[in-house]
Amino acid sequence: MGKEYWVVAAIALFILSSVLESIAGPVQLTLSNAFAFLSASYLSVYPLTAVAIGVRALAFVLSAVLVISLIERQYFLKATILFAVGVLAELYAVQQLATKTILTPVTLTLSFAYAGVGLAPVVLFYILRGAFGGVATQLAGEPEEEERESRERVERLKDLSTDKKEEESKSKS
Repeated sequence: MGKEYWVVAAIALFILSSVLESIAGPVQLTLSNAFAFLSASYLSVYPLTAVAIGVRALAFVLSAVLVISLIERQYFLKATILFAVGVLAELYAVQQLATKTILTPVTLTLSFAYAGVGLAPVVLFYILRGAFGGVATQLAGEPEEEERESRERVERLKDLSTDKKEEESKSKS
């Protein structure tokens, strides 16, 4: 599936979370930490808010992966950036909930926290892909992707120049 479909999916998830949150109505939560909301006492009282928070967290994860996918084949760099983003999201949520600052709504803060945790499997995937990605290429004996692409470009240029020479000889005749 193309990246444009994933962009549409991320936007749809953001819209869905906003609709769910507006249906659920405003909530006043006092939490000691972000994961206190996952207790049965909160989830039974605020189920629609919980779904809205989860959908928004998924949209944040999807958006982060989409942005990081613009970097080509540098898997350890991708893992490092996503790890840093996840840690910053967690630290932001901890500080917001601990100081009870109302810079962002509590539901958005919780979405940041859960998205930070949701990035952990993606970071692990990129680390494994970076560690084992080159091994498969070396074992198969295949040329690296860049070499293959440059060979294809050279062949296309040769074909174009051959076609051009044929057209010139036809026009002279």
